[in-house]
Amino acid sequence: MTAEIAILNKSAVALATDSKVTLTQSGRQKTYDTVDKLFSLSKTEPVGAMIYGNAEFIGFPWETIVKEYRRKTPNVSFPTVFDWADNFTKFLKEFFPFGQSDEDAVAVAIAQSSLINVSQEAFQGTRNQEEFAKQFEQFALAYIAELEAAPEFLTEAEWGPISARISGTLDSACSNGMMRHALGHQALARKLCETSIRRMLASPAATGLVIAGFGERDLLPSLISFDVDGILGGRLKIAETHKHDMTRRDSGVILPFAQTDMVERFMQGIDPAYSMLIHESVGELILNSVVNAAKLLGHSDEDLAKVAPAIENATQAAVHAFWEGHERHRREYFASPIIEMAMSLPKDELANLAESLVSLTSLQRRVSRELETVGGAIDVAVISKGDGFVWIKRKHYFNPDRNLRFVNGYFYEHSRKANPGGPDVNNA
Repeated sequence: MTAEIAILNKSAVALATDSKVTLTQSGRQKTYDTVDKLFSLSKTEPVGAMIYGNAEFIGFPWETIVKEYRRKTPNVSFPTVFDWADNFTKFLKEFFPFGQSDEDAVAVAIAQSSLINVSQEAFQGTRNQEEFAKQFEQFALAYIAELEAAPEFLTEAEWGPISARISGTLDSACSNGMMRHALGHQALARKLCETSIRRMLASPAATGLVIAGFGERDLLPSLISFDVDGILGGRLKIAETHKHDMTRRDSGVILPFAQTDMVERFMQGIDPAYSMLIHESVGELILNSVVNAAKLLGHSDEDLAKVAPAIENATQAAVHAFWEGHERHRREYFASPIIEMAMSLPKDELANLAESLVSLTSLQRRVSRELETVGGAIDVAVISKGDGFVWIKRKHYFNPDRNLRFVNGYFYEHSRKANPGGPDVNNA
């Protein structure tokens, strides 16, 4: 996991990300602090990309893909950031001849990640096999309902051949591991797997992709983000998650990605999970108070049953009004002042704010009892129309002073194609 931030105002975009990666092998987890997640998408144009979640795309590291894209498009520019995103996502399908076995591997990864995610969620707090089976059924049905509400990605005709090829693998996944304890729910698990593959909803195995900056025609910055699962049925399974095109009337944007809880606490003045708990608790408190008061006044259970729908509607209206007032307060006194200040921040302070918000999550993970899934060096870049992509903080696995060939050759491909008869800067 990771924590990433994008902050946009009218003059620039600041991008910041940590360097932690968590690897899971044979049920054991290991973390490293030196992974690159922030890249310039072009060596000459003001556009950058961040990745989070799955560090690979069908077996290829995202770092390799981004740098290969950069190498193959050294003198390209596009009118808008959204055109950059379209071109890059098209490149994902074309940079390697992916075959049938690759698509099958993507389908299996989607299914297994969804099944594992639901199983682990169901396992929390259970004391025996029967409790786990009951919890699994509850969570699986809820997740299937969420999946079925999403648009269809694979038609029946497209799904048929894939299903025939991976059927045995899915059956094995639905019968082994934690699923051995979900007695009688293998068919439900199989439905969960199939629905997660066929519906346009990102799986837990997806990669988050953020592209931000300026196109050739853009005078103000833009950002777009996606969840990318892979290639299925000859098409890229990709879902847009955010899209922001800055206008002259905008007041700025602060967008957290991946692990967002600490940034939301800072921006909203309350933890999002705690906020949901309060919302539910207030509703239950009002409903129970009305029912208990009615009973004290002598109303029977039969009387209350007749007016139960009216009581519930009145309770929901009261909770809605209560929560709207609190949300207005949080916006006015917490989120809005920070966003308004970000609107006028110069580039260096914009970078400091982005770095600080990532550091906030990193500090919380370090001092909590949870696995430290955010940490390491924080990479920070600022993208502006005039200055382009500028690194504010960047880690290297090597000492640049000892690798002048790399430093001098960074723009070699661009300069060679722009000036074919010029000197070879890589050998200068």
